[in-house]
Amino acid sequence: MSAYGVTPLGFVRPRMPEIRQEIIDDLRARLRASGLSDDIQTRPDSVIGLLVDTFAERETALWELSEGVYFAMYPGSAVGAQLDRAASFSGVVRQAAVAGNVEVVLYGTAGTVVPAGAQLRNRHTQTVYTLDSATTIGLSAVADATISITTIANSTAYTATINSTAYTYTSDASATMAEIAAGLASALAPSGLTVTQDGASVRVVYDGLTSFTLAVSTNLSVSRIGTPSRVTATDFASEEIAVNSITEIVTLQSGLSAVDNLVEGVTGNAAETDAELRSRYALGVFRLGAATLEAIRANLLANVPGLSYAYVAENITNAVDASGRLPHSVHAIVDGGSDADVAAELFRVVAAGIDYNGAVSVPVTDSHGTIHAIKFDRPQPVYVWVKVSVTLLPSSEEQFPADGYQQVVRSIVEAGNKFGIGMDIVRQRLLASAHKVAGVSTATLTIATGPDAVTPPAPGDYVATNIAIGPAEIGAFDAARVEVL
Repeated sequence: MSAYGVTPLGFVRPRMPEIRQEIIDDLRARLRASGLSDDIQTRPDSVIGLLVDTFAERETALWELSEGVYFAMYPGSAVGAQLDRAASFSGVVRQAAVAGNVEVVLYGTAGTVVPAGAQLRNRHTQTVYTLDSATTIGLSAVADATISITTIANSTAYTATINSTAYTYTSDASATMAEIAAGLASALAPSGLTVTQDGASVRVVYDGLTSFTLAVSTNLSVSRIGTPSRVTATDFASEEIAVNSITEIVTLQSGLSAVDNLVEGVTGNAAETDAELRSRYALGVFRLGAATLEAIRANLLANVPGLSYAYVAENITNAVDASGRLPHSVHAIVDGGSDADVAAELFRVVAAGIDYNGAVSVPVTDSHGTIHAIKFDRPQPVYVWVKVSVTLLPSSEEQFPADGYQQVVRSIVEAGNKFGIGMDIVRQRLLASAHKVAGVSTATLTIATGPDAVTPPAPGDYVATNIAIGPAEIGAFDAARVEVL
């Protein structure tokens, strides 16, 4: 069997019929060499034929094992744990499943303790989220508060203290509630918080990053208070967490009156598939470096939890380029991951003295205590709406699952979320994903884009063609925007 095994052409494995015939030929040759007759019966139902088949099957299994070991060395052919080990030689590690998470605001009575594990729900997708740690609602950690005017008095100081800094408005000789509310809101403007007023009260809201402490003078009261806390999805669904979507309380708690997320969340992801890991394998050599565009991109994808896509460009000239990038700067556009994690990784891998571009700016402190403004962009979401109509096979041929329609929705969302930054939405890929569900016979699918995540497009906007996506855009898919007819 010298023609088999590891050859200049790769690994060549004999098949069972070839192995069987070679055993028979070898047996007859040995009989002749021993002076015996080689006129033997080798039919499968003969005694010798049964022995030949037994050894042929065992040898075939050994050849199959050898072939599997050979191909397990290479990322292009390895699967599962073997692929993980093969890819690890270039520093590429399979991305683990990441549950979506977001910072929510818990509203209620001061002093209320909401226990870890308390469940909340996304009003659009019905996905359940659990509180990461026990949280006490109170004025020592405020994300959102409404300050009401309890006493209207002339020539009187009205003070709200934010993080130990007092902001005071003094009423005039003919004070009204509206004047006091407007004056206090104006006094609070330098606080860095979002400040609004309605003529009777003043609302102060944090930036989504750091909570603040709050105290008010006796002629004011805090009529509504919200404290931030982080929640994590109970599964690894790849769904966006839009602002104001986590609003339903599942675990009822005395003193907890409402919940809301004032910022977008980090989208979850299922564990990386073999095909996805192979596609990233080429990035491994770049991940071991830094400063180059490919190294920056590879490190972002490898080291920022929840990051799904990254695009990095540069301007090496001494002037602002045609895209508005600063001289000698990099421009990262990323989808997924937290702002803090993205900024920290950019600061780690981008060369010193290089400027940044982007609308998102995150302060990062170096080892000397110097604060650097790390900037990047998020892709502009193009909210995609899908209508799909399916017909089913007879149940005697293939059974459609009890949750089959939900599976169709999930399959389309998963396929849609694989389109990266600047990638056009290919309708045929979405259509193919619907056919992955057992029992689906035919499917028709149309797509459209809407102005935001909740306003549906007009019926006439749905088309049976691809959707073009700009270089700084990304298609945004969500189960709430997929309708199965």
